[in-house]
Amino acid sequence: MITLFSTPKDFIGIFKIIQTNALRSWRHLSPDIQIIIMGDSQGSYEMAEEIGAEFIPNIRCSKEGTPLLSDLFRQAKIKARFSIMTFINADIILPVNFLNAVNIAAKRFNQFLLIGHRWDMDVNTVVDFQDSQAANHFWESAANKSQKHPCTGIDYFVFNKGLWKSLPDFIIGRPGYDNWLIWNIRRRLLPVIDASEIINVVHQNHDYNFHNVKNRKGRDTGNETKVNIKLHKGKLLNILDATYKIVSNEIIKKTNSDEI
Repeated sequence: MITLFSTPKDFIGIFKIIQTNALRSWRHLSPDIQIIIMGDSQGSYEMAEEIGAEFIPNIRCSKEGTPLLSDLFRQAKIKARFSIMTFINADIILPVNFLNAVNIAAKRFNQFLLIGHRWDMDVNTVVDFQDSQAANHFWESAANKSQKHPCTGIDYFVFNKGLWKSLPDFIIGRPGYDNWLIWNIRRRLLPVIDASEIINVVHQNHDYNFHNVKNRKGRDTGNETKVNIKLHKGKLLNILDATYKIVSNEIIKKTNSDEI
């Protein structure tokens, strides 16, 4: 089994809908996986109670109150009961074959980082994933209406519990930290696996009017983004830089001619 951890935004407005969908989809994968909800955002405790997740309210944040990647990973590692962990954004709906892809990677490598594309979609209502008819309808809609995001959109990271001893104080939700994580693993000559061909994760579209930003431009150019730039120093890779990919439930080494 695996440990999933995430830090949601306040459960208000559209974020109440999309984060409820995301977290319920994680629990729908299995009653036995460990889910850790981190941070004291409005509604997080109640959602943790609903889905049987563990709750860590106190995490280190930036001067502007945004969680730090280093502390999220540090605390999750201490709390994790399983050797495989997943850091995931709280707006991502996972398909039922997610655990299968994780198992494929874990059987092949002792240490790895598994990532993949996301598929963007407008979702405006709560989905009952426990209802097979409602779940089937959602995934049929996703197959027809969602759009594959470019290779820079990286919303989940599956990895071995001891893969990182420590991490820089990147500010989450600001550009660069995700690309640096891939660079770091490639730098260490460890496998980076792209699971996009068998996992279609759904990113539920939303605005960028939350916390201390008002729009996407503010997110991408503000002071917190400048902090991340100083930390990553341009050492950035994306999904296309994965060294392996999963095809037909098998891991194969990518070639220079591969286009994902």
